[in-house]
Amino acid sequence: MKVGGLIATMDNAAAIGEKPQDIVPASDQLTAYMTARVTFLEQLAAQALPVQILLANFSGDAAWSRYESGIQQVFEETGLSCPAIAGSSESNMPTLQSGLAITMLGEIQQRKAWNPEQLSWYTYGLPLVGEELLAQPDDVAQLQPVYQAWLAEIVQQVWPVGSKGLQGECVRLFGEQVVECSHHMTKSAGPSTVILLGVHPEKEQLAHQFFQRNFEKLRISPMQ
Repeated sequence: MKVGGLIATMDNAAAIGEKPQDIVPASDQLTAYMTARVTFLEQLAAQALPVQILLANFSGDAAWSRYESGIQQVFEETGLSCPAIAGSSESNMPTLQSGLAITMLGEIQQRKAWNPEQLSWYTYGLPLVGEELLAQPDDVAQLQPVYQAWLAEIVQQVWPVGSKGLQGECVRLFGEQVVECSHHMTKSAGPSTVILLGVHPEKEQLAHQFFQRNFEKLRISPMQ
């Protein structure tokens, strides 16, 4: 969403964390990291880079520093300086389950505009959800190569996949065309464990140097 001259992106997580009644047990730092990575990828999708971060913490004061560490981890991986983190914590009411929301405000970068049909499209990572991503961390799309390939304009378009799965995002990108790959097309990708990448058609070989695992070209054809 565009707010004035800035791009606003946001993601949240609930019932995932360190509280006894959370549905998915995970460290608060990991929960914030996975939430922040989605928000960061959405910034790249809008051709923007974050300059301010807002954290809404519903898990109590003690969780703030752990959430902050998870957010900072995203920027450590990409080699960027972490923008200032502001926000608030729910401290009046003790909550039974964890919850947080992360909003990033970003500045649009000057990049060449491409239409989806001008690019070669790949999936990177595997669609994973819940405890699967804790068990298969190596199959989660990694931020560092995505950002570096985007910065080098080898990847021209980043498109994170969420709960609607690859099929839902492919419909948004390619309309009624037939899209095929080896992944389950309707499975949720949780916190964008798989990403669609639009690669410069003359730089596909270079792209393979950045993405050496779970990197697969989509087969796109007109509907018969």
